[in-house]
Amino acid sequence: MSLKRRHLVWTAALLASSLVGGCADPGDPDYSNQVGLRDSIQGPFDPFPPVAPDPYEPGEERLSVGYFYEGGRSETIPINTVTTNYFIFVVDLNRPGQTLTGGQDPSRDRLEGLESIKFTTAEQPFWGSGILWEEAIDLSEWTTMFVGFKSSDASFERIDLTVQSATTLPNVPPPEASGFTVDVRSYGYSNDGEWHFLEIPLQDFIDRGWDPGNARSPFIIGGPTLQSGHTLLIDNLYFTKD
Repeated sequence: MSLKRRHLVWTAALLASSLVGGCADPGDPDYSNQVGLRDSIQGPFDPFPPVAPDPYEPGEERLSVGYFYEGGRSETIPINTVTTNYFIFVVDLNRPGQTLTGGQDPSRDRLEGLESIKFTTAEQPFWGSGILWEEAIDLSEWTTMFVGFKSSDASFERIDLTVQSATTLPNVPPPEASGFTVDVRSYGYSNDGEWHFLEIPLQDFIDRGWDPGNARSPFIIGGPTLQSGHTLLIDNLYFTKD
């Protein structure tokens, strides 16, 4: 089962999680066998993967964080739905099904692999989703995040991209998480309906106070919702070392 088929729920306001569902990391894809490709993805389709902007070469060090990526990698932090999760944000944790800030579907318009994720805004004041870790993971050896975005809808004119690290306070277990945010327009994103493949130095988050040795999230995106039904495509998320 592709990990991209399932939704989880999280509330941004409370920085607390409520697990709804999930499945295992998809692992390395096999593009030689197209049997079972979902009929839910409509429209013309080249059954073979496109040439990614920065295709993986064996021997490189490349980290997948378990979502938004199907290509080759040297290491994976899988989504296990216990200590590592992917969530769609909700406005009210007591009513998660009624207050989701968006929905997701696969799209054949992609940078790599067989599909990207299409995030669609709901009738809520904000939209957002992200990868959350219950336990801190050391990302200090990784230096650069790569990710692709595509939209022309006003709710995605600006995309805030956040990472979190544990805030360790004496005698306060478990550690709380603090977020550190950049505006992806600073790295070449434009709301022009074209794919933009971004290279984001993790040092930019470190300069804002992020502790990569105690990471609690490698990837959170969000912003205000100007209208329901607006869409954003997300694909090709991975990390590299210098």
